[in-house]
Amino acid sequence: QVDIYIGSPWYPAADGVISDISFTEAVDNTPIFMSDYFYGGSRQITRSEEGKPDAVVISPPTDYSLRFTIEPKGKVDNWGSILFFTPGGTRQRVPGIIFYPGSTKLQVRTDDSDGMEYQDLPYELALHRKHAIEVRVYGTKSSVYVNGELASQKTIGTR
Repeated sequence: QVDIYIGSPWYPAADGVISDISFTEAVDNTPIFMSDYFYGGSRQITRSEEGKPDAVVISPPTDYSLRFTIEPKGKVDNWGSILFFTPGGTRQRVPGIIFYPGSTKLQVRTDDSDGMEYQDLPYELALHRKHAIEVRVYGTKSSVYVNGELASQKTIGTR
């Protein structure tokens, strides 16, 4: 089981609006989770309450595509949480999406058999503009796309 938090209970929320969230199996693009905001809505990211996830996926895939749109509105002094997928109330990230402190530079955190893996975008996202983000994890590769362009790719361990 994986708990899905928009924002997170462990870090301040990113100053931004999120929309169009989808989580699909990477093998055949089978829908696994689509948020209430997928078709028409968006939401200001707020700090979540621990134990009260926005959604739960009972049997999440190992290989997946996570897509969402984010519009950064400002920067926060601490890590700015965006999305956290955690196994049943733990702080493990599968994945966690977060902004660097004082920045709109994305970091994707994934845990594997070796521990925490970090994947950083090489640049900040522009404020007050929508950015389509896709995190693809397939086999031993984790790739992050911004507006359809590959921004970062990393070899990861087994999950």
